Amino acid sequence: MRTIDPKYSIGIDEMDAQHARWIELIEEFRSVGSERLLEPAGFDAAAQALEQLLNYTRSHFASEERFLVTHEYPDIDAHKLRHGELAAVVEQLLEELRAHKTNTTPLKLNLMITIWLMEHIMGEDDRYARFILKRPISTGTVKRTLQFAKKD
Repeated sequence: MRTIDPKYSIGIDEMDAQHARWIELIEEFRSVGSERLLEPAGFDAAAQALEQLLNYTRSHFASEERFLVTHEYPDIDAHKLRHGELAAVVEQLLEELRAHKTNTTPLKLNLMITIWLMEHIMGEDDRYARFILKRPISTGTVKRTLQFAKKD
């Protein structure tokens, strides 16, 4: 199982592992995007990396939303809305790359990801984790990590 930097941990192993993979894919895109976007092959490589990131993002969001339904998270509709907003932004960036419209896409993605990590994972995802981890264990099996205990 992948491990996540403790500062991004929400205390639920399954989601932390998915977030860690998501961050890895972001770093892969950043690497490709920052090194080769001034050449045509670089646009193609960056588009492929971003498409892989988008596919994983959709998969993670679906998994996370199923998890939230299972644990009866009351703010699931708002959480799904934020997921849709982020996916739409990434889709737009992918279209820009495919059309070779701009070489500023890596900068845009870097800014978006910074905001996403700060606001979504560390804010919204942390809120659902706190809700779920405070519930009795009988609501389902949730693997808890020590990092969450340190946050309280």
